[in-house]
Amino acid sequence: MLNKPLLCLLLAAAAPISSHADDVPAKLAAQLKSAVATNTGGQVQVKQLSMTPWPGVYEAMADGEVFYVDATGRFGFVGGSLMDLKARQDLTAKKLDTAMAIEFDRLPLQHAIKEVHGDGSKVFAVFEDPNCPICRSFTKFLDQLDDVTIYRFMFPVISPESQGLARGAWCSPDRAGVWKAMMAGARPQLNQRCDLDGLVEILALGERFQINNTPTVVMSTGKRLVGATPPEQFLQELEAARHLVAQGQQR
Repeated sequence: MLNKPLLCLLLAAAAPISSHADDVPAKLAAQLKSAVATNTGGQVQVKQLSMTPWPGVYEAMADGEVFYVDATGRFGFVGGSLMDLKARQDLTAKKLDTAMAIEFDRLPLQHAIKEVHGDGSKVFAVFEDPNCPICRSFTKFLDQLDDVTIYRFMFPVISPESQGLARGAWCSPDRAGVWKAMMAGARPQLNQRCDLDGLVEILALGERFQINNTPTVVMSTGKRLVGATPPEQFLQELEAARHLVAQGQQR
């Protein structure tokens, strides 16, 4: 069996198996199979190779799944992403991370709810909606973190009810406490009439930077994490961002 994390990276986008499976010259097939095995540390053993209409790109079958490799056996195409099999890197995702990054100091932090745990050394922002189930679960996880500074942005994009809740929290004298209660499921009836310019600015920023889902996290490096990031991965990203910022390499 393939190593499961590597399987997820390389073979997640299964495709129909080619009907012309024996059209790769034997010598080239042997070289490619050997190269893929070497570049993946023996974790991916190609059983079958086929030609494709794209010169220099071959269809490879391993462990019942299909992916695509170049003539060196190092680079593969999976689900629209270009993978470096040897370095275990999704090169497309790396490029997207750069393209989708948001400069942290461009966020309107004055309109966020600031929450500090411990020494507050690991800094990030989160855009959240009280009607987002993943956001509510994520809030419980964030409550357990030590040594973080969290900037919470009200981002009511799921429904008109979300907008009403955000207005109520925004206009409350205890904005932070009310919003936190809403993220835990409370639905108080509150005054929604006050100066909403800050909330409007947050929503405009979300549109400008194409923040389309909640939760969306912006790390201090500018890297964006969207949706349900596994806790272990989030902690790794948080520590990596802290280290890069400390080294002055955030961008």
